[in-house]
Amino acid sequence: MYPEGAAAEGASLRDHLRVVLRRKWIILLALVTVPTVAVILSMRQEALYQATSQVLLNRQNLSGILSGVTDPNTYYQPERLAQTQAELARVPEVGERVVTAAGLTDRTSAGFLGSSSVVAEPDSDLIDFTVIDTDRATAARLANIYASVFTQYRSELDGKAIALARQGVSERIAQLEAQGDTSSVVYRNLVEKEQQLQTIEALQTSTLSVVREASRASQIQPRPFRNGVFGILLGLAIGIVLAFVWETLDTRVRKAEEVAEQLGLPLLARLPQPRRGLRNKNRLATVDDPNGAAAEAFRMLRTNLEFTNIDRAAKTIMITSAVESEGKSTTIANLAVTLARGGRRVAIVDLDLRRPYLDRFFGLQGAPGLTQVALGHVELDQALARIPITVDRRTTDSELNGYRNGNGNGSDAPLEAILEVLPSGPIPPDPGEFSGSHAVEGILKELSQRADFVLVDAPPILHVGDAMALSAHVDGLIVVGRLKVVRRPMLAELRRLLAVAPATKLGVVVTGAQGEEGYGYGSYYYARAPKRSKLTGRRKKEVVT
Repeated sequence: MYPEGAAAEGASLRDHLRVVLRRKWIILLALVTVPTVAVILSMRQEALYQATSQVLLNRQNLSGILSGVTDPNTYYQPERLAQTQAELARVPEVGERVVTAAGLTDRTSAGFLGSSSVVAEPDSDLIDFTVIDTDRATAARLANIYASVFTQYRSELDGKAIALARQGVSERIAQLEAQGDTSSVVYRNLVEKEQQLQTIEALQTSTLSVVREASRASQIQPRPFRNGVFGILLGLAIGIVLAFVWETLDTRVRKAEEVAEQLGLPLLARLPQPRRGLRNKNRLATVDDPNGAAAEAFRMLRTNLEFTNIDRAAKTIMITSAVESEGKSTTIANLAVTLARGGRRVAIVDLDLRRPYLDRFFGLQGAPGLTQVALGHVELDQALARIPITVDRRTTDSELNGYRNGNGNGSDAPLEAILEVLPSGPIPPDPGEFSGSHAVEGILKELSQRADFVLVDAPPILHVGDAMALSAHVDGLIVVGRLKVVRRPMLAELRRLLAVAPATKLGVVVTGAQGEEGYGYGSYYYARAPKRSKLTGRRKKEVVT
């Protein structure tokens, strides 16, 4: 999601929003799928109803107060005492009593306890008895029976303890009387204890009481609306997480600055993808629409290249890319036309002997080319195709390098430059060895003596070693990278190879820039072809942004 070497904290809110917008289809898919599934599953659920009754835990024992006997429950923490009662209500015997009292014949004690729950409310002495059933009335009735049965069960437990204690004392008294020991202190104490236990048993009250009965059960399923709302929230969360995970795993480069930063090269230009009509017909934007925005982008590339090349004075410039389909051949052809239109003597050489393409732009299929010149089958002048290019009128006289008017009819006539194109010719059996041969080196040197710029179309540098071999025969090197095609690992490997290439690295050109976020905010300011005035019939100049 972030460029290598960039700190994650450097990402702004705008960057996060761009990720969300870029991956909006993932978010929308999760936002639709999750709630839809939740609603469908809810509609298929069996109807269930829930009822709750409340029981109060009274820690004040009347019998203890009247008899003066301290209640041992006084020493327990309230939370612990309430939780103990809640756990006690879950014993199987209580479940059996509820099933019997309710007259249920279709379920067991375990089944009832599985469809019910007992929870001690925090910070209070209330215990909730909840029952879930497929019938609304049955759920409320069972909740009330459950609470009532447990209060009775708890009272029996308390009374049973006192009865057992009184029985033990009575048996001891009977033993002493049988021995004739009725005047001892032990006998008198036992008689007193027996009387106290009888009093406690008579005054014994339950420590639990039902304070709220379940009057009506509420439906807990299906609840499609609630589940749909939760599904929307969950789907949104899942979608955003998936969007950022996808963005992290996606190593495609989306910003031209990132390409330049990863390669450590200056960014010479952002180039939009040619129109589909031009691509289908192998036409050049600088030829078919010389005043359009695409042509202006190549003029900016020409200007930046000349500024970059001021101190380096590179004449033979190789243009390569990381992989195929990044637009290097289209870039080199349009750049050559733009340089020629600016008054430069330009020669372009197709040295991509794996997949030559320049001949298609200039209609040179089947024409003699580089390989035939290297083998001595044709002369260089015979293989060079001369393409006439109209020179830009804004070019200064010092840049024209002696070019004359194309028709020789005066200074107002269009100026023409000649672009020389050397196609590849027949593909040799070993393109890599051929590219690094002395014959190719000699051809490039000869072309550099007769032209201001020799542009060399080289194969992708990551796939074959041809480009590395050619880098020893050229003065400068330009890398072309297409956004969303080049990956960060590719850029890392490309930078490693460029570090050992002997040619001067002039910069990087990014193609497919129309897919870059923010591209086009500063639209080109260019001159459109003049139109005739409807009133005077004369051509008028129109400047468009």
